[in-house]
Amino acid sequence: MNTNDRYLHRIAADIDQHGMAAVESDVSMIVDSARRAHIRPIAVSVLADRTEPEIARARAFGLVVSQLRRSVDHAPARIPAAAAL
Repeated sequence: MNTNDRYLHRIAADIDQHGMAAVESDVSMIVDSARRAHIRPIAVSVLADRTEPEIARARAFGLVVSQLRRSVDHAPARIPAAAAL
């Protein structure tokens, strides 16, 4: 498990134990990342909307995070500039 996975697992555990309010700053960063990665706009919108029911936001968190992880897993490998020479 890498650092990003541990970070996301910690956020999920905090949501479970303390609710969405406890992780709003983390959620904002995830929403920004998801928007840049063109993750499902409806799920991202629900996750970002603090007026949505908490259960809907928690489910959206799961969808968004799983899509983000898939996009990272399928991202093209980057060749370091020094190796390309």
